[in-house]
Amino acid sequence: MRIFRPIKTNLLTQGFYENKNPIYKQVGMLYHGGTDFLASDNEPIYFDCSIAGFVLNTEIDRHGGLGVNIITENEDGIFKHRYWHLKSFKVKAGDKVESGDLIGYCDNTGYSTGTHLHRDSKEMTKDLNGAYKIKYPDNGTFGTIDYSKWFKNIFVKDYMANLESQISIYQKIIELLKNFFKGR
Repeated sequence: MRIFRPIKTNLLTQGFYENKNPIYKQVGMLYHGGTDFLASDNEPIYFDCSIAGFVLNTEIDRHGGLGVNIITENEDGIFKHRYWHLKSFKVKAGDKVESGDLIGYCDNTGYSTGTHLHRDSKEMTKDLNGAYKIKYPDNGTFGTIDYSKWFKNIFVKDYMANLESQISIYQKIIELLKNFFKGR
């Protein structure tokens, strides 16, 4: 699995496990449990994971923050990818999402000091009934994990364009080889 940058803006304002805000301890967190990217108002947010997933839900927290939760499953495990402080959603529960799909727009909702995108991941498990459960709920950040080993600081849309360009080149090579061997 790879995780790319979900927005075009490339300015990290707070990293995982940083503890810049004293309010964290007041709400029961030891550290910041995600990555915050500076964003402009209404900046598009794209699904940034290299494997397809589905929208588990969209939600509004008790402070008025809007968030999207997306589940992915592959050999690396089951993960809930979370995107917070949105202005609006472009997806709904049950939607399938692929790399580069538009999922919403940035804002300054909920407990926030300015327009930004909070991005985090939680490793999940399933109970006997197939319901998703947080694997590490008591780790000091409400179950969020450090996803840096999968993170590539490339905007997901740029990565997808580069991939499409490479595929196009390979398709042209295959066509040339077919035509070359056709005449033999």
